[in-house]
Amino acid sequence: MTVVTLLAPISGRAVPLDDVPDPVFAGRMLGDGLAIDPGGDLVVAPAAGEVVALFPTGHALALRTAAGTEILIHLGVDSSKAKGVFRPVVALGDRVEAGQPLIHLDLAALRAQARSPLSPVVVLDPGADRRVEVLAEGPVEAGRDAVCRVVEGRNCDATS
Repeated sequence: MTVVTLLAPISGRAVPLDDVPDPVFAGRMLGDGLAIDPGGDLVVAPAAGEVVALFPTGHALALRTAAGTEILIHLGVDSSKAKGVFRPVVALGDRVEAGQPLIHLDLAALRAQARSPLSPVVVLDPGADRRVEVLAEGPVEAGRDAVCRVVEGRNCDATS
């Protein structure tokens, strides 16, 4: 069994995915995790891994850990058309360490241009062999506070 601990990718307030005003995230259609109401302007890697997706707008990216866990960080809801908000400092294929800067953002502009600033942090497609345990609710600091634990292994459902 493998355990991957994810750190807060941005400082702010951790809230349940249920609070995200988007049925894809709130319904856990992409996977499980939590959301953060951002209070900071720097997004960092929640774990060591490789940047496997980086949207051209900079509003979202995905990392894959050495264990194969894929993590999506989506900054805001309906934020892909926001102008001048996101400035990625990594590129597709980059290897990053936990806490390494990924994206700078203009928090005031995100709040003004996105439908919601809530930023989902989702473990993509958990499946039967991957369980997500949310560890945080309330204030979190980027790169310091553990927000989720991903437990991987054969038949890793909630009863094992």
